[in-house]
Amino acid sequence: MVVAGINMKAFVAALGLASAVVRAAPVEGQVGAEAHQSVNLSYFSGINIGTQDPWGNCKSTATWQADFNRIKQIYPNFNTIKLFTTATCDALMLAAPAAIAENIKIWAGVWAVDTANFEREKAALEMAIRTYGAGWLRGVNVGSESLYRKEIDPYVLANQVYDVKGMVHIALGAPEVPIGVADTWTAWEEGATEPVVDAVDVILMNGFPYWQGARIENALEKLTDALAVTRSKSKGKPIIVGETGWPTAGANFGESVPSVENLQSYWRQAACYLQGQQIPWFWFSAYDEPFKAEGVERNFGLATFDKNLKINLQC
Repeated sequence: MVVAGINMKAFVAALGLASAVVRAAPVEGQVGAEAHQSVNLSYFSGINIGTQDPWGNCKSTATWQADFNRIKQIYPNFNTIKLFTTATCDALMLAAPAAIAENIKIWAGVWAVDTANFEREKAALEMAIRTYGAGWLRGVNVGSESLYRKEIDPYVLANQVYDVKGMVHIALGAPEVPIGVADTWTAWEEGATEPVVDAVDVILMNGFPYWQGARIENALEKLTDALAVTRSKSKGKPIIVGETGWPTAGANFGESVPSVENLQSYWRQAACYLQGQQIPWFWFSAYDEPFKAEGVERNFGLATFDKNLKINLQC
């Protein structure tokens, strides 16, 4: 885009670079390594969870703690919870003390796109870290599939990443917390995401063989192909599977069939593969969400809305 003779993409990119230099302050000669500097990227496994209870009400700290406790009972290997928002339902401020009490980490999602919402989400992240420290925080992603939905220019998103990195790493003194972006493998495949790849510490890749219309027998192949494509565009940045899962009810999608049997099969294919390969991952999702519209989206839980496990989670 050119406005009044100014190339806006170049202008925003320059802002992002300036932001990175001022906020991240890399040592001369280490600019390429700055994204990997001081972040903890050891293996972990976790699960995505929403901010509302089964009836659509915002969760209290007590509700968060009950959710976290049940998740640990269901699958003790889950040591991280991924949230999609920091500010909606005051999620992070209410979930952080529950995570501390249950000795579980949070990966916090900051919504990007419009400036007002981004600033609100960033402020909620700052408040939670200032209140509770950063020991409970596994990482942060800025944006969730906003590139896939074409909601934001990659250069603008990259600058938002630099903004959050500056706040968390420098202003709040937590350089060990990795900052990334979560998006679909198809979005990472596009060359337009390069400024975002340059900005992040880590890449979160969302991949759902169900939404590719895959037969359950071919599901793992689809996931590993998605990982390979993302890795080819990652410039060596670490990759985390941000979302993957299989619904148990709703309409078929191509040759993909929602069922408990297929969830069991996909778990044993995907979760056990990721665990064996020591690729960090988040399952989608913890519990069914009956307040959502009819269809598959309300039926992705490993457990029912009343927290009864649907399948065997052994590998």
